[in-house]
Amino acid sequence: MGKNISKEKMAEYRQASKNHFDEKEIKHMYKLFHKAAPGGKMGKVEFKKYIEDLALFKKVDQNEHFDQLFRGYDRNKDGTIYFTEYLQYHLGIVFSTEELFDIVFSMYDVDGNGYITREELTEVVTNSTRWMGDSDVESKDVQELVNAEVEKIISFVDANRDGQISKEELA
Repeated sequence: MGKNISKEKMAEYRQASKNHFDEKEIKHMYKLFHKAAPGGKMGKVEFKKYIEDLALFKKVDQNEHFDQLFRGYDRNKDGTIYFTEYLQYHLGIVFSTEELFDIVFSMYDVDGNGYITREELTEVVTNSTRWMGDSDVESKDVQELVNAEVEKIISFVDANRDGQISKEELA
């Protein structure tokens, strides 16, 4: 796929972004997406390189695959990110649309069963701490802090006290 977008595709992309992005913005995102995914679809390998090239995170382990973020982009959960999904991710993040809730929930719901467990929440908080901070997430003190935060979140949100968080409990 080249840099040119047909009028039909542009109309499709404008609709997918609920007309929040103009043609110039869509073309810019299209270029970024296709730089990382020249074939028009992004698997986990291409996604990892895309995220690393953005250099957003302070600490990244060589073995990190950014599965948590990948789940947020992969709206249909087929293991591949297409440009429309890429647009929808950015729509949710930039404009805090109703898609944002689904994006964030998908990032936390590791196994995709519709619930965020204590273990899944711990994984996400640990990853976020590692990526954004200067903390050693392997240290006992940081692990205790992460666990305490997870327990606070669960005790606050888990209305039915089943040890996991559903979309309904967050709504």
